[in-house]
Amino acid sequence: MEFRPQPGPQEQFLSSSADIVIYGGAAGGGKTYGLLMEPMRHMDNGKFGAVLFRRETPQITNEGGLWDTSFNLYPHVGATPKEQPYQWTFPAGATVTMTHLQHEKDVYNWQGAQIPLLMFDELTHFTRKQFFYMLTRNRSTCGVHPYVRATCNPDPDSFLVDWPGREKGEGQGLIDWWIGDDGYPIPERSGVIRFFIVVSDTLRWADTPEELKEKYGRHVRPKSITFIASSIYDNKILLEADPGYLANLEAQSMEEQMRLLHGNWKFRAEGGLVKRDQIQHLGSKPRPAWCVWWWRSTLRDRHLEKR
Repeated sequence: MEFRPQPGPQEQFLSSSADIVIYGGAAGGGKTYGLLMEPMRHMDNGKFGAVLFRRETPQITNEGGLWDTSFNLYPHVGATPKEQPYQWTFPAGATVTMTHLQHEKDVYNWQGAQIPLLMFDELTHFTRKQFFYMLTRNRSTCGVHPYVRATCNPDPDSFLVDWPGREKGEGQGLIDWWIGDDGYPIPERSGVIRFFIVVSDTLRWADTPEELKEKYGRHVRPKSITFIASSIYDNKILLEADPGYLANLEAQSMEEQMRLLHGNWKFRAEGGLVKRDQIQHLGSKPRPAWCVWWWRSTLRDRHLEKR
């Protein structure tokens, strides 16, 4: 049996050479399969181990979640499962462990750990401290260069985006550079690799590692990172197997639609950014007061983007 990613963002995710790849930006884009397929490239390395984190254990074991989905892949290559911890062991000895980081202090349970492949499903559920601390556990002696893979859905309150910092030209959110002022991923930047270092708890960015070394010293070790945007429209298999799922996304509130269907990182239900083509014509008939308030508050806080 042959496994391969779907053409488009999923294939791009599984072929990127960046140290850190963050994948997603909307629901239904094939993120879970992308994460689960990534460790399979090292399944013949008996010293290899990957750890896949969710914030809470029920998010792993929910119907159709990570654990259930992994049964569609790993048994076909001879891997055997066990629970507590939720772990797969491949014939050569490589392992994939699924576990949680419910509390911020749980990161210290991993002191001394060595994790060649560190994975986060729904990275927006984690804190900045959890993510950066776990980078200290991302190390390897198995011959695999240590790296990080993560998925996410839009959340304007996540540490992944930091709009005040971005306005000053020094984005402190991990994916600020890949997101436009309108809140949508910038298509031509998706998959482009950039580099960062941390100086006095502040992220410093550049297009090449040489730029950072010239500015901050030859001793610095820049990390490479990219963001790859995807949506349900990139997941042809899901659309064919369950066309009703798209209707489920369209049935959500405007805020949920903007995030889960359209992949907007900046939209908020109160005073959020709205494009001209996303406002339905109100016509001449009287409308409920909440419609007028919402429309006025939006215009007050932000200028309509002219399209």
